[in-house]
Amino acid sequence: MRPLEEQEQKTVVKWLKLKNILHFAPMNENKQSSSNRLQAMKIEAKAKAMGKSSGVPDLVICEPNKYYHGLYIELKRKPKILKSGKESYSGIKISNTQEKWHKELRDRNYECVVCYGAKQAINLIIEYMENK
Repeated sequence: MRPLEEQEQKTVVKWLKLKNILHFAPMNENKQSSSNRLQAMKIEAKAKAMGKSSGVPDLVICEPNKYYHGLYIELKRKPKILKSGKESYSGIKISNTQEKWHKELRDRNYECVVCYGAKQAINLIIEYMENK
């Protein structure tokens, strides 16, 4: 079974901590119970007033390299492997809001990449850090 996006991110964060790479994860999700809709709406309104913004990538690597000020990673689940052996990215895509954020970050000289799974993200970070 494919790991969930949350599990993939936990794996990457654990690796980042082991490697002592400065990073953080903007917490842009509100997983409040739908049984308390009013409370969830209050939390969401407060978060937005404090700067929460939809579409921000999942992980921020606060290390410059030769080319960029830092690295932003939008982490998605690994694709399904079909019976044919090919990867299926069906249902795994970034939103228009995420695309806009990625463009804005790139325009400001930040690297911004979509990674499919922890392994791909870790390999990207290794490559990025080699260009210090």
